[in-house]
Amino acid sequence: MEYRKIQYWQYEPGEKEERVLEAALALTLQGRHNAYLSEIASFISEHTGAKYILIGQLSEDREHIHTLVFMEDKKLLDNYTYPLKGTPCEVALAHRFCYHPFDVAPSFPEDKELQDLQIESYLGSILLSEENEPIGLAALMDVKQIENAAFAEHLITVLSPAIEEEILLLR
Repeated sequence: MEYRKIQYWQYEPGEKEERVLEAALALTLQGRHNAYLSEIASFISEHTGAKYILIGQLSEDREHIHTLVFMEDKKLLDNYTYPLKGTPCEVALAHRFCYHPFDVAPSFPEDKELQDLQIESYLGSILLSEENEPIGLAALMDVKQIENAAFAEHLITVLSPAIEEEILLLR
């Protein structure tokens, strides 16, 4: 599995964060099962405190995301497909990463879901194939500012290779 470096913050994890990152690496090495992506999403939720976790697969036409896991407060919600146009997810896919610490809903007025859920902050990261082609994304959303966004990005980066493998198996 590839490990990608954090490029967006000068960030050095503390002792507690190091233990979480080690647990994340252990999670990537365990045996796969049907609820593996849900387990990863729950792990992210638990260790970032984000209210919503989304793991999504990019559609063949590259204009939609189909959620493979959509979680609110560690509870699975129904999966759905949504258009990328006018969403922070579109930005994450275009720029490999997107972080809005506050006012994300007003920044994306076309994204009705952000309005409905009263999302204040968003952090999303692209998921890539072995050929470095976009295949999906992982995103955290919250009704308040995401705490320790640098750590949240680092955690997603550590878990991304395992998530990407799972998405590729679903294709």
